[in-house]
Amino acid sequence: MIEHQDLMLWLMFVVVVIIWPVGKCQQNDYSTIRRGFAAMSIHSTTKKQHVKFDYKMCLSSIPYYIKATANPKYSTGVEKFNVTVVQINYYNAVLELERIDKDSGWGEMLFTVQWTIYHISDYITSTATVQYRVDYDTDIKISETSRVSEVHDQGLSKLPALQNNTHLQPRLSQERQNGHRFLVFDKMPNRLITNLDLNPKQGENDLVTVFMVYRIDSHREANVHFPWRGLFGADNTGWDKFIASSIDILFVSGAVGDMIQITSTLKNANPSALHVWNVLSVQWNVDGGVNASSVWCNGKLLQRFQAKTTPSDTKFIFGSISRDGIFYLHGAIGEFVLFKDIIITDDVMKKYHLHFIEKWGIEADPILV
Repeated sequence: MIEHQDLMLWLMFVVVVIIWPVGKCQQNDYSTIRRGFAAMSIHSTTKKQHVKFDYKMCLSSIPYYIKATANPKYSTGVEKFNVTVVQINYYNAVLELERIDKDSGWGEMLFTVQWTIYHISDYITSTATVQYRVDYDTDIKISETSRVSEVHDQGLSKLPALQNNTHLQPRLSQERQNGHRFLVFDKMPNRLITNLDLNPKQGENDLVTVFMVYRIDSHREANVHFPWRGLFGADNTGWDKFIASSIDILFVSGAVGDMIQITSTLKNANPSALHVWNVLSVQWNVDGGVNASSVWCNGKLLQRFQAKTTPSDTKFIFGSISRDGIFYLHGAIGEFVLFKDIIITDDVMKKYHLHFIEKWGIEADPILV
């Protein structure tokens, strides 16, 4: 027979078990990073040795990137090793263990091998300076009228995108695009501002890349002299960095000659198209010189250009090209990602575009990666 005190304790335990999943459902659940470790006995007759290790966990897809370490469990303090992941498979990976304290192999040693597995979404988040998305209530601050005053950063800077003026705040969508919520820029002129200075340090040059998943809903009612829709900007009237669109032209500033104008459109890669979801990326790589900077849409290269360094605003904006709200967007933004001081190669650019295309259900031609 259960005593009264034991019964009360049992009932309290049951209540905790029932309540816990409710709280858990409210948490941000973007990350799918997985970690593991194993003890492995390894020896080699040369300074390099390849070692295969099993993940010992269920994965939904082949990992995009793996970070691994391998350290002698009983080290004498003499042996030193570099570790490089040389092959990534669905169920396992191969790492190269290289002895660097002397040019020789080593006898039987017990190593602790540790690894962290990143799918492409996790890797983007872990390397991006800022990343804004709004799938979860914990991502935003929202009013009773669904106006958004703050979007939290999922990237490295942890700087929010802000708009304190209620008349300038975008709206959180009620509908979803391929299962994802997004920001609606339907009042003139909505915009969000991030207090991140993109100006390079003294003696350095610009290296910035922006990815945007967006939709333009109209080109009307824009500035009479410059009928543009602004997507992104860090502009203080000096032709610094911004991305804007008109009916049939994409404008990108921060180039030699101040600005490039892209008029050619490709099938399923028209960045100015109305009522169409696109993923657009612009990379400004000044040190790379001629043709090191580029503009891509839906996995297709639109144009290469030469970027230049110009003093810009100490904040950046999306939904417009500048803080004063000129050339504002009428449409929607699903995701915004900015990388600083990272060169993104063409191969990686295509992989990132493919990720956003699949995630957001964007109509695009097949991409070979």
